[in-house]
Amino acid sequence: MLKNIAFLSVLALLLLASPSMAQSNNDAKKLFNDGNALLKSGDFEGAISKYDAALKIEKHEYFYYQRGLAQKKARKMDEALASFEAAVQTNPKWATGYAALAGAFFSKGEYDKAISNYENALKENPTLGQAKKGLAAAQTAQSQTLLGQGEIAGSIELCEKAIANDDKYDKAYLILAQAQNKNGKYEEAIKAAQSAIKYIKSPQKGAAYFEMGLAYRNLGNIAKAKEAFTSAKKDPSYARNAEYELKMLK
Repeated sequence: MLKNIAFLSVLALLLLASPSMAQSNNDAKKLFNDGNALLKSGDFEGAISKYDAALKIEKHEYFYYQRGLAQKKARKMDEALASFEAAVQTNPKWATGYAALAGAFFSKGEYDKAISNYENALKENPTLGQAKKGLAAAQTAQSQTLLGQGEIAGSIELCEKAIANDDKYDKAYLILAQAQNKNGKYEEAIKAAQSAIKYIKSPQKGAAYFEMGLAYRNLGNIAKAKEAFTSAKKDPSYARNAEYELKMLK
């Protein structure tokens, strides 16, 4: 929560210091400042009201953007999405606006649209780190969806793109391991699972060890399969499945 507040405070200062804001209507800027203060304090509805009032005076991308943040905090995702869309319509060259719009689509599970808007953000600002990591997350989520639909080749392609955008993203490696196991590429599955294990920050690494175990089992390396399933068993979420696989290997 403190990190979010600090981020919003810094963001508000950056927006106020921008050249386009310097040219903005003073009454609108005052309402915008009031909205930022309310957003920082956690009064999201009050902040939305102030941003609405500012927008009645002037249609500015920052006003739409901050209103979108407040609406997102208030769990009004459809309204937040509309605000972020208005922000990029007002300024089609604004990378941060596209990143926010992409994040809203991601929250709604519309990963294809999230990918498209993260790509728009990076087109306008190739160094925008939040967009690059967001793009990797959206590509991975879409990859998982494709894998569930049996589109293995598409899933692998998206995972590889995600890893190119964030080479330490553990979930991309995990989904890649799952896809390669389904594709019969067991050596590739092992490599992906090893990378997932390397980058997972949580102590719960059962999913990656389980995929590794499946790959070793399918390669006929029973000793390595048992080792991997034993590690997977330490994760409560995979204990039952790993135990079943271990019994089948006896």
